[in-house]
Amino acid sequence: MNANTVSTMAEATSMPLRLMRPNQPLVALGLAVNYMMRKPAFANQRFGEWSRILAGQVNRKHYYFAVDAENRIQGFIGWLVTTKDKAEAWIEGRQPLGEQDANEGDCIVFNAWAANNGRVNRFLVDAARTIIVGKDTCYFKRYYADGSVRPAQLRVNDFVTGHLAERNEPPPS
Repeated sequence: MNANTVSTMAEATSMPLRLMRPNQPLVALGLAVNYMMRKPAFANQRFGEWSRILAGQVNRKHYYFAVDAENRIQGFIGWLVTTKDKAEAWIEGRQPLGEQDANEGDCIVFNAWAANNGRVNRFLVDAARTIIVGKDTCYFKRYYADGSVRPAQLRVNDFVTGHLAERNEPPPS
C-alpha cells in the first residue's frame, strides 16, 4: 500500500454518505452491475439469475446506492416485498422469488447488499430500518466469497420505529 492508497481509504471512511437512486433505469442497472460484479460473493452468482434480480429491483425502484460526496458508489442494497409464505420458501431454498412475488406482502427480502466498509454497512443498516417500517419480517441470505450461504430472518419490532423516533426521522411514505 502506498501513501495515496492510505489517503484515499481514509477519505472514503470519513466522507458523508447519502442514498441515491438514478432516474434512468438503464443507468441504474449499469451502475449496479459495475459495482456488484467486483464483490466476490456476487461475482460468483449465475449471470441469468443475478441479472434478473438486479433488473427487477431497478424496475420496481426497490434499491439504493450509498454514495459519497464525490458520487462514488460505496454500497448498494436491493429488496423486494412479498408474503411470509413466499419469503420462507425462498429462505429455505424451496422456491425462487419471481417478479410476480415482489410487490405485495408483509415481508421484505433483502436480496442484494454490499458495502465497501463497516461505516457504509452501518449507513445501509440505518437505511434498511426505514425500508422495513410497517412490515412484519425481513429475510436475507448472507453469501460469502468461499461459496457458503447463511440464511436469516429478523422480526420487525418496535425497535425500528423507536430508533427512527430517536433520530427524529419520519417513517418513509
